[in-house]
Amino acid sequence: MAFLEALKTVRRPPLRALVRSPRLEEVALVAGAFLAALHAEWRIISHGLAFQDDAKIHEFWMRKFQDPALFQDPLTREFLHTSGYQPAGFKALFWLASHVIDPVAFGELLPLFLQPLSVWLVYRIVRAHTEWRPAAWIAAALFLVPWDILRFSGGHARAFTQPILLLTVFFLLRRKDVLAALVPPLGMLFYPPAGITALAIFLLAALARDRPRFVDTRRLAWGAASFAALAVAGAIPMLTGASQELISADEARKYPDFGPGGRAHYFTSSTLDYLKNNYSGFALEASGSILAVAALLLLVLRPRNAQLLRWEVWCMPIAGLGLFGVAQAVLFHLYLPHRYTYALLPFFCIVIGVAARPTFEAVAARARLGLLAAPALALASLAVALTLFPLGPQKSLSGLGRWFTDAAPILAVGFVVGGLIAGAAWWRVRGPWTAPAAATAALVAAGVLLGGVGHAGKWSSHASLCGEPGLYSYLRALPKDVIIAGDPAEVGCIPIAARRPVVMSIKLYQPWNPEYFDLIRDRMSRTVQAYYGPSVDALVDLRTRYGADYLLVRTRVRKHPWRYMAPYSRQLRELLRTVPVPAALRLPGQCRTWKQGELEVYDLACVAGTRAQ
Repeated sequence: MAFLEALKTVRRPPLRALVRSPRLEEVALVAGAFLAALHAEWRIISHGLAFQDDAKIHEFWMRKFQDPALFQDPLTREFLHTSGYQPAGFKALFWLASHVIDPVAFGELLPLFLQPLSVWLVYRIVRAHTEWRPAAWIAAALFLVPWDILRFSGGHARAFTQPILLLTVFFLLRRKDVLAALVPPLGMLFYPPAGITALAIFLLAALARDRPRFVDTRRLAWGAASFAALAVAGAIPMLTGASQELISADEARKYPDFGPGGRAHYFTSSTLDYLKNNYSGFALEASGSILAVAALLLLVLRPRNAQLLRWEVWCMPIAGLGLFGVAQAVLFHLYLPHRYTYALLPFFCIVIGVAARPTFEAVAARARLGLLAAPALALASLAVALTLFPLGPQKSLSGLGRWFTDAAPILAVGFVVGGLIAGAAWWRVRGPWTAPAAATAALVAAGVLLGGVGHAGKWSSHASLCGEPGLYSYLRALPKDVIIAGDPAEVGCIPIAARRPVVMSIKLYQPWNPEYFDLIRDRMSRTVQAYYGPSVDALVDLRTRYGADYLLVRTRVRKHPWRYMAPYSRQLRELLRTVPVPAALRLPGQCRTWKQGELEVYDLACVAGTRAQ
């Protein structure tokens, strides 16, 4: 009873103070980001046969943590188990997780932690710039919804990029230089391009106009220490033998795989075509184009907005673009250039959050009625991004009309929600009416913009559905060392869904390592020729050369060749034209071991035996 009496005397904060608590606000933000990430990733998390597409290349080294007997075929064992693309810290994290959970499933859950963390960091960075609390919410929300270009899904190494970059900027803004200096070397252990970019941000932040010789010597000293630690972290793959040589630019130019029609189309006749492809780092898609145009528009309409951003934030695009240029100049020596441009997306969101209200305050000072055009300004940003922006989708006018028709409901919701929030906050603003009016305009425009970005981002992460559960159950019942051959476009799901190796798939065709590239070029060419060619002996040869035990056949003949798979697209096109009934559709019925719908599985040992008779 004494305890209950004591509780009655405890002073409790008023409800209004509790609601306005910054900590409670941040908890609400993180909780909302978590639920949004859960919604975006739900199909991948909840569906046992839905995967983020890149999981089909990363799962080989993950699976061996729990079952070393899996994937012991030569190609997988020699190259995909010890791939240098998976840094030491990243692999160690998955090794620890594999003791309690399937590592592929663990990767699917990582976005639920990494994305809310990044959203919170964007929020805190904007809060360091302005006392207007909606600004941080605007930036955080805009960073949350462009799922078509975010790199969190699947929990691959690149998913750590945004936390690494944003943590560096966050600590720099708070003058926590020691903590900021720790991030690049730690980032190197999880994703080297992010660690290098974080170091560049740190060193650029050491430049200061108010210091002698324009250098913050203390920060520069910590930057030197961070560089040394990063060098040590970068040497770990070489010391452990896990690093892999990358192809040189001169060597890559010899192959059509790196040309306009290839899988890695780095060398094209048009600079714009290169910048718009997914390996350039500037493939912003619709949602990223909207954010880029909106941020640039705010800087153009009011150039003084550039002064609102602290130097540490400006270091993000400068470091990213600078390293992109260096990586492009020494192509493939710093891995892939587009891995260094990830800092642009949070930068655009931060610019919009910080500059939105000051821009409309400037508009109100010149022409008060101009504030009524706030929704139109947001809609204009959407239209320019979708039609005129060179790196955007460049839709036709009819395509733009269809896009706006589809997006109209969510744009209207954004308009209404922005207006309601502004109305609720209006009465709390003191001073001339222009201040709440500008805030209202900023919130309404941000609501419309957020709706547009969310619609463009499709509100969920892309999932690759492996849709043949009967096939995967059958294959998983076979011995673990069997190897499956088939159309490289058809067998891509077998390793991740059935846990059995394949001779070659489109996803396994990664042309970065010269030794691996030589092997897969031969495998891909022979597989295409065997599967779509007229010779049964060529199919049997897949068993002799690569140890293929079974052949997966789809009885419906493909009508069109693959896109962006030169030189195999042309090879396949020629075979489709000249071979009406490929050998794969003429195999002896007694060698068929499984059939369901259009899919059949044949025992290649049986096929070889019938040829020998």
